[in-house]
Formats: sequence, structure tokens, C-alpha cells
Amino acid sequence: MKRKALLISVALLLAAGLSFHGCKKADVETGVLKVIVSKGVSGTPASGSYTKNIGDQVPYSFSLEAGYGKLTVLLDGGQVAASGTVTISGNQTLKAYSDENGKYTLTVNVGAGATGTPAAGIYSYAEGSAVPYSYALAQGYTNLSLQLDSTIVPASGSITMTADRVLTVSATSLKNIQGTWALAEVYSDGSSFGVNATFSGDRLHGTVTDSQGGSGTYTYDNTTVKFTLVFPDVTYEYTGSFSEADKMSGTCKRYQASDNIISGSWEATRGAASSAGADKGKFDPR
Repeated sequence: MKRKALLISVALLLAAGLSFHGCKKADVETGVLKVIVSKGVSGTPASGSYTKNIGDQVPYSFSLEAGYGKLTVLLDGGQVAASGTVTISGNQTLKAYSDENGKYTLTVNVGAGATGTPAAGIYSYAEGSAVPYSYALAQGYTNLSLQLDSTIVPASGSITMTADRVLTVSATSLKNIQGTWALAEVYSDGSSFGVNATFSGDRLHGTVTDSQGGSGTYTYDNTTVKFTLVFPDVTYEYTGSFSEADKMSGTCKRYQASDNIISGSWEATRGAASSAGADKGKFDPR
């Protein structure tokens, strides 16, 4: 009798578990409300993009600033009242503009490493407006790039608003080679070792020394790293690149004469190796 009662209890628990999983709430769906507010209009929400859950209600209210004409508010292209509530049903656009400023939209995206105006945001302009722009590189960055509607444009100029436009500004972070790196090398003759290599100078060129007494110079052209370590009886040459900010790798060679070259590969990680020089004795002179 106890066994039968136990089986019934287990069956009821399983059924309850299946019922619970079957009633789990579906993942919440979201939509993006893009808000565009032109010059001459004040109110909330401010220009920007807002991610909301489907069904959320977002209140809005806009008014004209002094000296501006008719206020127009559009929700997904249809005119609505100057204040009210948007019920989120998907990706939607709410636009509020004074008549002389609202025909076209300029969306500006500015990435890290670029400074200038206009700042990242969404702006509304009258047809034919000339919008000046100017950007420069921040310290530690290179390769400033500006694209207007996917077309490369100069770092400064003017945008004529004859349609909705998108300006995207980006830059590439310069890798910093300066400092101490844990350098590991493996050669085709089976030899390998690890040392600490210290680069002193600037981001593009300088001197390099290692923990076993080698010394030489380095260059970095924002793409390729090249450096040499010279000992009394042997020379080491390295060519490679950054895989990330704190890692480099590439190919290398060592030789005593040009007709006796041994090739290999190397990799370096920023920071001193815990067992720097442990493999030094595997081949002479290092």
C-alpha cells in the first residue's frame, strides 16, 4: 500500500513539474523608440534611442521655444498631438520639430578616439541647411575615418541636408609597445627559450634589450613590429604584429652568418615572465 501511494505521489510531482514548465512565461519582447527633436523644440524624451518592452507606455510632451514657428509631432510618420503616450509595439520613431527645422535628420555616430563636432546624436534640419563638422584624433589613436552615407569624406567640411544623412566617425587605437614583455621563441632546429624583452622609446621606434644581455632597436609602423637583438656571436631578428593590446607574435630568425640562418616563431605577452631565461641553456650563446 505504501509503495502504491509513493508511485502516485511521484506521478503527481512529475505532472506538476511538466505543468510548471509548460506555463513558463515567454521571453520578453522589446522595441526601440527613436526620438528626434529639432532645434527650436523642447520637451521629453530627449533625442536618442530607447529600448522598451512591448506594451510599455512612454509619455511625451513637446513645445516650441520662443521665436520658432509651427510645432509638428510625428509618430511613425503620422501626425499626433504635442503631448501624449506612445504604446511600444515594435521599433518606432517619434519626431518633434519646428517647421523650419524638421524636414531631414542627421544621425552622428562618433567612436572612441575621435573628438569634434557635432557630438554623437540625432539632429533635425531644414532642407538645404549646411551643417559644419570637424573631427580630430585623440591622443593614442590613428587612422581617423569619416563616412557620410558610406562615402569617405574629409576630417572637416560641411554637410548639405538634401535628405536624411548618417555621419560615422571612427579611429584606431595605437598599440603601445613600450614596456617589458615575456618573449618566447621556438626554432626549426628544436631549440626554444624564454626571456624578458624591454622596449624603451616611443610608440614607433626606440631601443630594445633582453634579460640575457641582447640589445638592438625596434620600429612599429602601426601595422608591423620589427626588432633586433644582437649578441657578440649571434644576431636575432623578429617581425610580427599585435594580435591584441597586450599580445604580439610573428616569425624570427637567428644567424651567425648569412649562410647559416635558423628560422622560427615568437610570441610575446606584456609583463615579465615568471621564469624568464629558463630555456637559455638550450643553445649557445644564449
